[in-house]
Amino acid sequence: MPQDLKKIIPQARATKTGVVSVEAPGYEKVDGETIPRRNARAKDALVYTPAEGVNTLYDLMKYSSAKFGNAKAVGSRKIINTHTETKKIKKIIDGKQQEVDKNWTYFELSPYTFSSFAEFEQLALSLGAGIKKLGLSPQDRLHIYASTSSQWLAMAHGKKKRSCLRSH
Repeated sequence: MPQDLKKIIPQARATKTGVVSVEAPGYEKVDGETIPRRNARAKDALVYTPAEGVNTLYDLMKYSSAKFGNAKAVGSRKIINTHTETKKIKKIIDGKQQEVDKNWTYFELSPYTFSSFAEFEQLALSLGAGIKKLGLSPQDRLHIYASTSSQWLAMAHGKKKRSCLRSH
């Protein structure tokens, strides 16, 4: 039964049954080791690209948008509030166990909001257009230094569209 890949929701479980990996051909058995294994669909050779014509990160983004469309691609949550609690902990100071105060910080987060593959592609393309409007060319280096987030990922894809070189 064919799946409608544009409506799937990622699941944290195996969805396929049967043989998933096989022994890679061309390897001899060595005592104490197993023969390397490969995905059963690529048993004869390594797969270097997910599909014909997908050779760059930009190609992958376009391919994923076309294949998965409105399926959820990336999700994020916002910090609603920060809570700090002071708790007593046991700590050894000068060889003696003492109770000291320690502050613990907890984040209250919103529910996840998701962007589809198509929405993510449009965001990345818009960011890439913004990079061009700023005057950056493919020879320029654009350093992005931030914690990993869906916004960071979109900017990384947008700059790859412009062929800027670096992300951190």
